[in-house]
Amino acid sequence: MNTDEILNTLTKYKLDKNEIIILSGSSMVINEIKQTTNDIDLAVSKEYEKKLLQNYTCTLKEQNKDYNVYNIDDKIEFATNYYDAKYEIKYGYKFQTVNEILKLKETLNRQKDQKDIELLKKHIKNNNINSLVLAYLGDAIYEVYIRKYLINKGIAKVNELQKESIKYVSAKAQSNYLDKLIENNLLTEEEINIVKRARNHKSHGSKNSDIIAYKKSTGLEALIGYLEINKNKKRIEEIINYIVGD
Repeated sequence: MNTDEILNTLTKYKLDKNEIIILSGSSMVINEIKQTTNDIDLAVSKEYEKKLLQNYTCTLKEQNKDYNVYNIDDKIEFATNYYDAKYEIKYGYKFQTVNEILKLKETLNRQKDQKDIELLKKHIKNNNINSLVLAYLGDAIYEVYIRKYLINKGIAKVNELQKESIKYVSAKAQSNYLDKLIENNLLTEEEINIVKRARNHKSHGSKNSDIIAYKKSTGLEALIGYLEINKNKKRIEEIINYIVGD
C-alpha cells in the first residue's frame, strides 16, 4: 500500500481516529521513508478492540498471554499492545513517531526489519541536519531548476536570464510563493514543519530584503534542500512547477 491506499483503506473501514495509532510500516510510508507497506498495523484501545470484533469479520492471527493479534480482510492488523506508543498527527490520524518505530524495530531485532532500521536511521540523520545547511543546499537546487526553466522558455541572453530569474529567486518572490503554497494547502504537515523550523532559525537577514521575507525564503529553500537530501525529486518538481505556473 502507498500513501493514498493507506488513507483510502482507513476511510473505507471508518476507523475511529481517536481510538487507533497507526504503527510501523504505514507510518514509514506516510513519512516518505519508504514507498509501500503490505498492510496496516494498528494499536487500539481495549474498548475499541471489542467494537472491531463486533463490527467486522476478524481473524485471530496470534494469541499471546496479554494480548491477541487480529486481521481484517488481510489489510488491517490490530492489537492492544503498543497503544502507549508515541505518535504525531498527520492527515487527521495518529501515526507512530519515527523515533518510536526505530526503537521498536531495534528491540525486536528481526532480520526482516534490518532494511527498515537502516532507512529510519538515515531519515532521522537527515532530519537533524541544520536548517540553514538545508537552505544552503536548497538555494542552489532551486536556482538550477529556475535557470533550466527560463532557458527552456527560449531565453538565450544572460542579462535577460538574470533579470527574469529575479522574479523567482529573490527573497521577496520566494516569500510570496511560499505563502501561496501554504494558503492553498499544497504542503504536507511534515513539509510545513521543515519550513517553520528554518523560518524560526536565528539569522541576521539579508541586506537586500526585509527580515520577514528573508526568513520565509529561507524556509522555502530549506524545504527544497530537505527534499533533495531525501532524494524526493518528484516532489521538488511538483513544487517548482507550481511556482512557475506549469
